[in-house]
Amino acid sequence: MENRSLRAMGPAGGAGLGQWFAGAQQGDPVAMDGLLRALLPTARRFAAQSCPTHEDAEDAAPALTALVRRVGALRAAETVTSWLFVTIRHACLRRVPGVILVPLDSVPEPAGDDLAGALVDRIVVAEALADLPAAQRDVIVLIDLLGFPAERAGARLGIGVRATRSRLHRARRALAASIASSRRRSA
Repeated sequence: MENRSLRAMGPAGGAGLGQWFAGAQQGDPVAMDGLLRALLPTARRFAAQSCPTHEDAEDAAPALTALVRRVGALRAAETVTSWLFVTIRHACLRRVPGVILVPLDSVPEPAGDDLAGALVDRIVVAEALADLPAAQRDVIVLIDLLGFPAERAGARLGIGVRATRSRLHRARRALAASIASSRRRSA
């Protein structure tokens, strides 16, 4: 049974959404178009709420097309609105200067039995990373967390490869010093 938010998605919502969802999962282009049309008003509303400017909201709404293309990954029609919200929110965040989204699966699980200690270590590193100047923080996130090569990170940051490597070296030294300082204070 479909939930209320699916029925409230506009004139094309309701029982048709479930049928479009099922067809879109099988790759039916007509069903994908129907699903897209049914979700568009909700996508625009989410974008208007999540993006800082009207222009950003208009630019984020096409993220819906990517969602419809990946609809096969969803288990049920009821999950469409949640996934739509997250997709639109990320599309809006990508338009904010200085924001770099780090996927959770890129962060390794804590090793060993000391989960509390691992959590404290993560908090210390996160705080030290947050204290870095934005330019140093960005290069560490791009190269060390996201695994970008120096060439791609430099292009993203608008600097050359040598400058990227130099900035990374300075950022790693600053991060290590901040972590060491934090550990001395807590000891």
